[in-house]
Amino acid sequence: MIGSLLFYALYPLSRYLTSRPTESSEKGPSPAVVDSTSVWDGGAGTVRFTESQTALLDQWGETKGETKERVNEQVTEDNNTRPDMDKELLTAVLHKHPKNNTASRMSEVHSAQHEEVEGPKQGKPDMEDENTFTSEDISPEQALLAQVKCLQIEDSIQGTTCTVQEQIQTVEESVTPLEALRMTECWDEYVVSTAGAASDGGDSSPLVLASLLSNTETHLKLSEQHDTQTGWHFPVGPGLAEEVQCPLWHFPAASYYPQIEVPFEVMWRVWEELDATVEPLAFKKASMDFTVMSYNILAQDLLDTNHHLYVHCPPEVLDWSYRCSLLLEEIEKWAPDILCLQEVQENHYHEQLHPVLSQMGYTCVFKRRTGTKTDGCAVCYRTSCFSEVAVTKVEFFRPETELLDRHNVGIVLLLKPVVAEGGEAKEEGPPLCVANTHLLFNPKRGDVKLAQLAIMLAEIDAVIKSCKVKGEHCNVILCGDFNSLPHMPLYQLITTSKLHYQGLPVWMISGQEDLSYKPSYHRLFAPLWPSSLGITDNCQYTSVNNMLESQSQKLGKYQYSHDLMMQLRYCPAACVRPQDLKLIPGVTDNTPDASREDQDYDKRFRHSISHRLDLESVYKHVLPGTGSPEVTTLHSEGGATVDYIFYSPKRSCASDQKGGDFAGKGLKLIGSLSLLSEDVLWSMNGLPSYIFPSDHLSLVARFQLDLNAS
Repeated sequence: MIGSLLFYALYPLSRYLTSRPTESSEKGPSPAVVDSTSVWDGGAGTVRFTESQTALLDQWGETKGETKERVNEQVTEDNNTRPDMDKELLTAVLHKHPKNNTASRMSEVHSAQHEEVEGPKQGKPDMEDENTFTSEDISPEQALLAQVKCLQIEDSIQGTTCTVQEQIQTVEESVTPLEALRMTECWDEYVVSTAGAASDGGDSSPLVLASLLSNTETHLKLSEQHDTQTGWHFPVGPGLAEEVQCPLWHFPAASYYPQIEVPFEVMWRVWEELDATVEPLAFKKASMDFTVMSYNILAQDLLDTNHHLYVHCPPEVLDWSYRCSLLLEEIEKWAPDILCLQEVQENHYHEQLHPVLSQMGYTCVFKRRTGTKTDGCAVCYRTSCFSEVAVTKVEFFRPETELLDRHNVGIVLLLKPVVAEGGEAKEEGPPLCVANTHLLFNPKRGDVKLAQLAIMLAEIDAVIKSCKVKGEHCNVILCGDFNSLPHMPLYQLITTSKLHYQGLPVWMISGQEDLSYKPSYHRLFAPLWPSSLGITDNCQYTSVNNMLESQSQKLGKYQYSHDLMMQLRYCPAACVRPQDLKLIPGVTDNTPDASREDQDYDKRFRHSISHRLDLESVYKHVLPGTGSPEVTTLHSEGGATVDYIFYSPKRSCASDQKGGDFAGKGLKLIGSLSLLSEDVLWSMNGLPSYIFPSDHLSLVARFQLDLNAS
């Protein structure tokens, strides 16, 4: 009878504590646990077990029936041996527990007995209804009897726990590692099913119910602690201009996955300082540091036309309004002094980009592509750092030349550094030539790409010659999307100033595709472009004005060189015979024939092309440490490096490679923004993404210009 009373008293108590774990914890501190027995501290009492006991509850499920009988037998035995000890226990209770704790124990026991008589309540128990009984409604004799029953419950549970521990230890030794693994995986599922059975049937022992109560309360406390965390916080550091917050990974409440923090790597671009040396104050020269950004921002019209390249992207990241905001934020973050943009859609430039960039302090030059395309190139410079000297908008489409039938463009801008002296802006230092272009994409037309590049180099060469006439050295920065891979022939022409092209396959010029498997393909032979283009194999213009201008710089007895006279021998003036010219057989008896000009041009055009610029790439195209190739663009068909920033490097002395006339002049590279590898970008779901607004990455570099090297 007493055992049944104890069971029905414990069962509603455990249900009450299970349904209100947080409220009970708010009332006061949880009871201390000593040897798997709760020590009462005035609040709600619970029974907790150690981790080893909790993990082995699976085995207890198999022997719960046997254990229940042993619990009842032990409780009955204890009750039979203690009928004559009630007075001693009452005295011990009065001595051990103060009077202020008696009311709470009487209230709990009386509530359990009241629920036993009226039957268990349905639904979630109400806290106010269960606390309606106070010490004033219970006589002192009932209070003392309740104290005795509580002590008997504690002693019986403690004895039963020791017995069950010995049995579980015996079963644990007989369990194989595989069975133990299975039990560990399904632990939460077993607890849920056992709790349901206990709630429905009510035949589980008090030990199991108390264990479930302890496990549920522990799980809820861990969940509450986990919910209070806001996520990972990354402080300001290399590559992070502001604090970054990432949310935690949340799992379903009923899942057996633990609430843990899953580590991950922050994928971000880091600013790399390349030269941190500081010159002594006595030898410090007047210099100017400026930042250059080159960025293919992906025109929205081209994105919509080639939507199959971006099927991996969420629709919201492809929206122009979203991409435009990210683009402007990135420009504002790195704050470049010179900004070179490709694939700039005309209406977006006039309606959104140009107004915002003007507010940021930029002056912009835009050139739309010829033909039906709506995008083009733009060069923006900060007026507080540079002033515009000259600008040339280059069109590669030449209707008179069959080779140049593509509608690509470029911009060549001549700038002058501006230095503030005494509150006034003053032009000082050598001029700077900034060129921006977007060459043809077609991987099979390397001949067209070489011709477009030759036009761009000839325009830069003309700007440099105009500066030389004034006795100034002009530094060069060449940016753009060249649609060519590193170290391929087109890249070699820029960086080594020479290319032997005779017999090269056309597809090999850019290296975007390997078409060597084809039985036949077009090869390159001299001349690469017709004489009507007016560009030599040195990537210089052949116009009379440019030649006369360049020859006028030379001091000497003769005004014109032999090469100039040879190029002028078929001009209209040379084809008219002077009246006073004496007739000399074999010398002056030949009539000039203009049709022979093309034949002589073919003979003069060498099997190699070159230029007189000294250019070097900011990026080395291999990530340091890992050896993985850098990537500047990525879409569903793969990633590659096609965007570059070339510049005139500062040579220490004439003994350096390409030293010569460039010794002591040029730009000093002091930092750049690191690129990422293809696998890292795919781990971020490719490009564009929620971080990067284009299918290209921005290229950012910082240079130092010597203001005295003019």
